[in-house]
Amino acid sequence: MAEHAGMSLPKQMESWDSIKAAYRFLSNPRIMPEQIGSGHRALTYSHCLKHPVVLCVQDDTEIHGARRVGKEDDGEDDAGVSQVVGKRLGEGQEILHSTLAVTPDGELLGLLDQRWFKRVKRKKGETKLERLNRWRETDVWSDAVFGVDSLTARSGGREGTSGATCRLIHVADRASDNLRFMVACLSVNHGFVIRAMHDRRVEDGTSKLWEHMASQASSGTIEVKVGTQRNSLGKITRQERCAVVTVRFARVQLESPLNHPEAFEPLTVNVVYLREEHPPEGVEGIDWMLLTSEVVESLADAKLIVGYYQKRWTVEEWHRALKEGCRLEDSQVHEVCTLRRLSAVLSVIAVRLLQVRNLAQGRCKDAPQALQATVDLVWIHVVSLLAGVESDQLTPELFWKTVSKKGGFIGRKSDGRPGWKVIWRGWHDISQMVRLAELQQQKTHTKRCG
Repeated sequence: MAEHAGMSLPKQMESWDSIKAAYRFLSNPRIMPEQIGSGHRALTYSHCLKHPVVLCVQDDTEIHGARRVGKEDDGEDDAGVSQVVGKRLGEGQEILHSTLAVTPDGELLGLLDQRWFKRVKRKKGETKLERLNRWRETDVWSDAVFGVDSLTARSGGREGTSGATCRLIHVADRASDNLRFMVACLSVNHGFVIRAMHDRRVEDGTSKLWEHMASQASSGTIEVKVGTQRNSLGKITRQERCAVVTVRFARVQLESPLNHPEAFEPLTVNVVYLREEHPPEGVEGIDWMLLTSEVVESLADAKLIVGYYQKRWTVEEWHRALKEGCRLEDSQVHEVCTLRRLSAVLSVIAVRLLQVRNLAQGRCKDAPQALQATVDLVWIHVVSLLAGVESDQLTPELFWKTVSKKGGFIGRKSDGRPGWKVIWRGWHDISQMVRLAELQQQKTHTKRCG
């Protein structure tokens, strides 16, 4: 499947027997999606232990694919939400919540946690207390924290073989702005960097968060890179750009929510407030309120927190790799559980695709040895022939450019980065060449043995 990323399952398998075996595996009710990805998550965490700080980047995405819910979905899912046999997915799409391990310099290590849930509709006659006491969509963020902590416990804690500890810091966007998530992070000794959505009461209720931070003295300005933003249809709604923002930071006490005050004690956090004073005409200015458990005592500390938050866009690119590169939503599976099992496999392949692409754009883009540690040797041989260079001269950047051009990417200066649809077309074409090279190699080896 990795060699034929983006193709349908029948085209990925080499024979009818393989196709039947794949479908039997994906539809087997005894196999849970979390079991399929467990080996990858354990390996990812072992890589985390080589770094002093790892960002646990969380986000979710709707998956549109399976046509109906199968019998094995009767019961409760991971979130404890009751499923209904035969229910059409149009009434409540499947949502995949994933946690990626990303280093502060942007290296994607892999997946740490994955879980599925559905939109929870408020029941008729449900009281406010009943709603607050049941599982809600906002709880998925803290559930993921405990899932990562459980992984670290199974792997022997946050200390590597050298004795160095790994600091895990959860990074998430505005949908995660709830006290339950922050408290969950602190309860397992994890950090957090969260973009605020709610204008909370602060400082004994004497002020509101935005008003309080706007009154703080400016600590200077920094330049931040704003990523490309797309809507649910994949259309670009905001272009990538750089912005100069004013930085303010302070230590602030968040008050208990008025609608459920007995649930939480006031929580003291550090806040970094970024505001773009002079945005380009017709463009909405940057206004980021970042809540964090980490120490912020200087402009350099604030800049570090901003850097952590900006790594959140890694999960957006991974979602695109999963949906567009691996074409998860185009699969012809009918059952939701089958779709979940398929996504567990494709999620790892999407990590691999994104890792190779990031190599081509990062610090190692001109280092052939970095590519050799990630890509199979036969792929390097085939792509180097297409690129017109020796195998030991093929860099990650040239590898990715060659794959993209094979898929129809022109590569002009004004073209920007190749899209995943172009990439998987090129990947598929080259995979056919790789397969031919492997068959030729086997034929040669058989003749020699004879």
